[in-house]
Amino acid sequence: MIRGKLWELLSDESMQKIDAAAMHLLTKVGARVEHEEVLGMLEAAGCKVSKSTLQCCFSEKLVRDAVDNFRKKCKASEAVEIKPGWNPVLQTGHGGSFPHVLDWPSCRRRLATVEDVRDLAKMAHMLPEFASCGQVVTCAEVDARIEPIWNAVERFRFTDKPIYGGEVLYARNVKHLVRLGEIAHDRPGDTSLVASCDFSVAPLIFGRRMLECVLEKRRFGIPHVPGTMPVSGISAPVTLAGTVAVCVAELLGGWAIGYLVRPDLQATAIVSSGSLDMRVTRALFGSPEALLQDTATVQACRRLYGIPIHAANGYVDCKRPGIEATYEKLFLLLAWPFQGYVQMWGGGLLSAGQDYSPVQHLLELDMYKSVERFLGSFEVTDETLALDVVAQVASTRGRTFLDTEHTGSHYRGEQWYPRWLDRRAWQGDDEERAEERQMLDRIDAYWRDAVGRWTQPEIDRKKLAEMEKVLAAAAKEMEGRSMQV
Repeated sequence: MIRGKLWELLSDESMQKIDAAAMHLLTKVGARVEHEEVLGMLEAAGCKVSKSTLQCCFSEKLVRDAVDNFRKKCKASEAVEIKPGWNPVLQTGHGGSFPHVLDWPSCRRRLATVEDVRDLAKMAHMLPEFASCGQVVTCAEVDARIEPIWNAVERFRFTDKPIYGGEVLYARNVKHLVRLGEIAHDRPGDTSLVASCDFSVAPLIFGRRMLECVLEKRRFGIPHVPGTMPVSGISAPVTLAGTVAVCVAELLGGWAIGYLVRPDLQATAIVSSGSLDMRVTRALFGSPEALLQDTATVQACRRLYGIPIHAANGYVDCKRPGIEATYEKLFLLLAWPFQGYVQMWGGGLLSAGQDYSPVQHLLELDMYKSVERFLGSFEVTDETLALDVVAQVASTRGRTFLDTEHTGSHYRGEQWYPRWLDRRAWQGDDEERAEERQMLDRIDAYWRDAVGRWTQPEIDRKKLAEMEKVLAAAAKEMEGRSMQV
């Protein structure tokens, strides 16, 4: 078992300064709240509100009350404990809401199509690596106001694995997605097709569309998950401490609003900050500075407020599939002793969440399995110590452990075997020079072969008919426009 106390990135004194700075931003500088009903709720709770500028200076008492309320509903640990054990069989889900698909080997970047949605659903259905079928891409050929609903119904047509949703940008989609989840999974109130997070816009802007989603999601009992995504040097100070203060302030503001809307629900949050590279004028989300900002925000929420949150660490900056992109994602492991858990999500994500690559996704899964193997540790028993086997081999000249029954019985459960990485000895200059490209070619052929082998699974036609009715109702609600795909 792996266990231990979490490392502290900053001193208690520094944490208190961050709290004071965040509270100053909320109570003295204020936030822009672009929603009349929410502004009214804040004013009634003692906040100073300007209806003309939509500016709100939060009441510190409201913020502290919100934190106290949500702290009691969660458990924030200062230690990490990981039980031994791992599964040699690789299996995960896939998801996201990426606008582009990156083709291999051309590295052509293009908006996702209807055919992409169908192919990725077929891939998830056919490959044993995937236990579920999420909304990986957002289809540019379908009206954005209804796309998440269409996307869920479309994926249901191609797989009998569980389907999951992605980002929701329009509040009116929530009720339809909940209904689709109920139909697909036979669970009343199923919200698995609705992402719980709602991101503010840095610095300190709670947009109208975001707040409409906040109100609608809470109506269905979805937990409060405010998100913050400032970029140091653009939408937050270039200094890391200043950016962390903005992050914390936005999350505190999100919790305060959530407290007024549904104090009975649980709360967490997401941070995914970035930094500006002044040389190329590009916002980076996989930089060491971004990781420091995210880690400090995670620690501040846990240490100051007792509310565990997580960092959306899967946003990396590499533009092409390969070892470089995977390195950027594995780099996040540096934060594990500080955060307690690093969510290496966003399989296949490239260009800071703009692109999806099936090739990159499958390569990452191979490497993530090695991380899981390490965290799985190992058991110390009489069987695994194998003293009798050691005695037998040591007493027989020329014998090795390779030909023992003990090795045959345990090697698969003890060792990780990558599917794609090349562990062979040196194969010659020409082959080694081309190896990474050939590996990516093999992965590309693997997922495309799965799509080609896809056959229609047994789909519950009554469920599909009900889901199509929900889609039709949503289309009618959208200014009476019909769906034509």
